Amino acid sequence: MTPLLRTISPRSRKAIRYCAWGALIVLLLVISPFLVDLLIRGIDWIIGLFPHSRPLWEETSWLR
Repeated sequence: MTPLLRTISPRSRKAIRYCAWGALIVLLLVISPFLVDLLIRGIDWIIGLFPHSRPLWEETSWLR
């Protein structure tokens, strides 16, 4: 594998490096909606573990 890497010119290595970084950025942009959804679901699950004393939309007794 090492002799193969030595035959590649520095200009080609730079182009391959830029292509690899570009592919990584595109992959992260494609996967990010799934990761954000997973993060939000995890936060909702953690919040759901704590009991709610009273729903916020109910009227309080002093407003009646």
